[in-house]
Amino acid sequence: MPSIYSEFLDIELLSRLPSLEVKARFLVSGFLAGLHKTPFRGSSVEFKEYRDYQPGDELKLIDWKAYARTDRLHIKLREEETNMTVNLLLDRSASMDYSSSESLMTKWDYARALTAAFLLFLHRQRDAVSLGFIGDGLEDFTRPSVHASHFHQLMVNLHRNADAVNSTVSGSLNEMLTSVRRRSMVLVFSDFYETPDALRASLSYLRHLKCEILLFHILDPMEISFDFENGMLMQDLENSDKMYISPNLLRKEYRNAIEDHIAALSSLALEYNCEYLLLDTATPPIHALGAYLSKRRAMR
Repeated sequence: MPSIYSEFLDIELLSRLPSLEVKARFLVSGFLAGLHKTPFRGSSVEFKEYRDYQPGDELKLIDWKAYARTDRLHIKLREEETNMTVNLLLDRSASMDYSSSESLMTKWDYARALTAAFLLFLHRQRDAVSLGFIGDGLEDFTRPSVHASHFHQLMVNLHRNADAVNSTVSGSLNEMLTSVRRRSMVLVFSDFYETPDALRASLSYLRHLKCEILLFHILDPMEISFDFENGMLMQDLENSDKMYISPNLLRKEYRNAIEDHIAALSSLALEYNCEYLLLDTATPPIHALGAYLSKRRAMR
């Protein structure tokens, strides 16, 4: 019998869901279903209240039922130990409003669905969450809160277009730094079309604050493979420049350039102990939630 988890790995179904809110519930449900083999069964709140046993922990805090199921020692955390502040930064530059014939969603719709899933997941976890947009500078940044009204307002804020033409990840991230709390988490969702070194100063400062950083690099499959067949007129979505190209003549050079760019971002993330995850819009974004949980556990 197929795993329940498999039904949530269908990008076609995700693309057909009628709203961001429904997409968010779909992704979070799939993620939680995927945790059914861990000791963190049940509601979305249960598993946040555990961490691995460490020498020196009081034995009375060990969950022996979880140990019987997994043969691993887990500690139940007190509520004050589970609180987390998470800052989300979403790129709404015009380049995000792209999809090829290989994808059913634009990068923007894909990134918004993933961001909405994180908002729902963090809200259920009672974590304080903030949201800002990479646009013409840092746009509509809201300070962290756990209130239901705050969550609903952030979901409303996602209902906008990707049409910013003077945006940079580094510029918006730098503006957000003064509002980021020490030992919080920072999640960036972008196609990262800028020189990776431009991010260096902001990442260095966030590491100084002992923050954990996750970079979600979202690309269309054709932006990676460049498997176009015929000559075409291409238009820059941000400055409207147009150029007629022959894909066969440019494919090798393009692939080398995009591979170098991805490698540079990955290397920069490694240097500052960030999590870097490349996501293409033809595959489900559900694994991004797993990357977040893994990073969060490492903070305990």
